[in-house]
Parts: sequence; structure tokens; C-alpha cells
Amino acid sequence: MGTTCPAPGSPGMSDMAFMPGDVENQIFTGLSGALVVGDDRTLLPEQLRHIAAHTVVLKDVQLDSAGHIPQNTATTSINSNDPTVRLVNGQLRPVLSMRPNETQLWRLVNAGADIFYQLQLDGYHFTVIGEDGTPVAHVTNADTLLLPPGKRYDVLVTANANPGQATLRTTAYGNGPQGDSYPDTALATVKVAGHHERRMPEVTGAMPTAPADLSAVPIAQRRTLDLSENGDGTVFYINGKQFSMDGSVFDTPAKLGTVEEWTIVNHSGEDHPFHLHTNAFQVVSVNGVAQPYTHRQDIVPVPHAVDGVPGQVVIRVAFADYPGKWMFHCHIAAHEDHGMMSFINVVP
Repeated sequence: MGTTCPAPGSPGMSDMAFMPGDVENQIFTGLSGALVVGDDRTLLPEQLRHIAAHTVVLKDVQLDSAGHIPQNTATTSINSNDPTVRLVNGQLRPVLSMRPNETQLWRLVNAGADIFYQLQLDGYHFTVIGEDGTPVAHVTNADTLLLPPGKRYDVLVTANANPGQATLRTTAYGNGPQGDSYPDTALATVKVAGHHERRMPEVTGAMPTAPADLSAVPIAQRRTLDLSENGDGTVFYINGKQFSMDGSVFDTPAKLGTVEEWTIVNHSGEDHPFHLHTNAFQVVSVNGVAQPYTHRQDIVPVPHAVDGVPGQVVIRVAFADYPGKWMFHCHIAAHEDHGMMSFINVVP
């Protein structure tokens, strides 16, 4: 169901050896994209099950003076704060067509290596029906959507009744004083033209097959993950350790069929999008503010430290279905490449 955004070459069970910069370089020079797994239109009310669906892959490139994409080497690295060219499905500011009153499903994917998108469709809102490939337990409307690297949303967009056009943009955004800042940039034009369609009803409530709320379930174990980096932003740690397949940052494994609560603490001056492989998780709180259950996700930005106070996100993870090593890491590829990654052993 929904979309997923793998980064071929990113760490997994068969990717046991890599050199710093490998994943970032592979994604940055083109080796990433989107897969559509199933069709979440089947979960919509009957009259919406045959609406047009579009996969919208967001990607950025940096070009040198010759118009080429520079490659990361042993002596140079990508500067994600440099000016970038933002592309949609490999195109520069394409035109997306809709008819008046038409509702479409957009599968949004940030397939870039390092940078964030904060999406806005001028004069419109997004109706979120899925996040990170998982149906939501409560459909919400959002004026903007934050997509760190690897993030996915499945949204409904309904065109205005009158012909016209609107700009899909990524708004100005910064991910902390130690991180990067990005300008407001137009991504695409949505052109509304042609014959009027019958306006479809708004989708509300829970999507079928949405996972259950974990708020009241027994917690088998609580763990803490401390995210940190050196002052130059070149070396990254989880619980004071850099990534090694020789051992997890956790001494004890997780047990299949249990639920754990993890507190992820960000000591650095930039947001880190925390990503867990294999299963989605439920966000319980952000910086001490309880989050009502609306969905599960597999990427969450952990806020940066402010005035020496670390940012914090609490999540609950259900270890269902699969034993083995579950990878987790910061989804900024440069950060995982330089140490901010580990795994948890899940045993029967």
C-alpha cells in the first residue's frame, strides 16, 4: 500500500561494508527512486477508487560550472547548504494538469540525499490518507507537509471549481543553526482547465487497515538513543558510538511480539530525521508534548537542541512479524554515512 522510497545502496542486510560517503554519493548522483506497493485507492470510498494517481518524486541536484553533477570523493564532500536545482520526476518546474473540481491522489516522495522539502500548494490543502506507506488512523488536512530525506505522504488534492493555476513549492526552511537553510522555491505549476467534474465528498475518519493505537499497550522495555555529532558536523554518533555491523548500540535484543518505548534525544544543533527499517512506529511525544494517535510512520524529525536543552521524541515500536537485525539511522545520507546508524537484534 502506498509508496516507499528506497535508496539503493543504503545499508541493509546485504550492505555490510561501505566507505564514508558511499550512500550519499549514490543517491546524490541519481541512484534512488520510488516504488508503489499496492494501491491505496482501494481503501477510499467507492466513488474515489478510480481517481487519477500520480507519483511525485522530489529530487535535488547541484551542478558545477560545466553543468555536471559533482561526485563525492575521498577528499571532497557534498555541501547540502549549497544552491540546489529542485526537480519533480526529473523535470524542472513541470506542469501538472487537473480539471475543475477533480480529486487526485498524489504519492509524494523525497528521494534526495540530504535536504528537506516543506511542501505547499498555494491556495490549497493536502488531505493526508497515508504516511510512509501506512494508512492513517485519522485523516487530516494540512496546508504544508515537511518531507525530510526518505519521507513519503499519500495525499488527496481537489482542484478549485474555476480554471486557473497554482504553484507547488517548497517554502523557506531551516533545520537548525548547525544544519542548513533552504529558500522558497517553485517546484511545479498545477494547471486547472477543461470540463468541470462532479466534486467528490471529503474523506474523513480512519482509513481501512490502519494499525492499532499503541498508547495503552504493555511496554516490554524502554530504551534511550542519544544522537550527537562533532562541532564540524563531520562525525556522527548514536549513544556515543559510530556505526559498526559488529555490534548494536543496545546490549539486549528486542523480543518478537512485544512493544518497546524509545526516547530519541538530539544533542546537536540540527534536526535529525530518525528512520527505522522493517516496521513503522508511533510517535508518543515531541519535546514533551503528547501527540494524539493519528498514524504510524517510519521517519520522524528529532528537533535540535535549543539553549543547551536537547530535542526529544518518544516513539513506540511494535516488533511484529520479522526476527533479525532491524536497521535504524538518520536519513540524511551524509549523517548515516559518517556514523549515525545502528541496528537492534530482534529475537523470537
